[in-house]
Amino acid sequence: MNKKIITTIIIVVVIILAIVGLIFFIKNNTSVELNLEELNTSISEISPFNEMPTMDVDSEILSSSYEISQDEYEEAIGKMPMMNIQASMYLVIKAKDGAVDSVKQKVEKYAQTQENIWSTYLPEQYDLVKQRKLGVVGNYIYLIIGENATQIEELITK
Repeated sequence: MNKKIITTIIIVVVIILAIVGLIFFIKNNTSVELNLEELNTSISEISPFNEMPTMDVDSEILSSSYEISQDEYEEAIGKMPMMNIQASMYLVIKAKDGAVDSVKQKVEKYAQTQENIWSTYLPEQYDLVKQRKLGVVGNYIYLIIGENATQIEELITK
């Protein structure tokens, strides 16, 4: 009698663990799709990007400033200041499958370079760079430097 109860308990525990594992697997492998055009419009309307002259981050900037080649990503959006008196900028890039880690490392390197540059320039801009938001959602890597970085990050991660 005790063997039947123990066997039943073991079977129930194994089934529960299998279900939990399956749910975890499905949740972590759900692909994330962001509409970068809409996201770019939304972010552009938030301060400071709606108040300062900016330029778009394009493939040339991704290549020269971030060292990210066109075969590593599918699409990207971003704005950066036209003048070097503001550090505020953002970048959201959809990496190709298998390139997420490489692209993230290159964005991290760029962010560290910005921190080094601003550490000797304008203290309030340096604080913004130190408080940057950098993360990954699915195949999307983002970097946000600005006074509303948390608000912008929520638009990306929601």
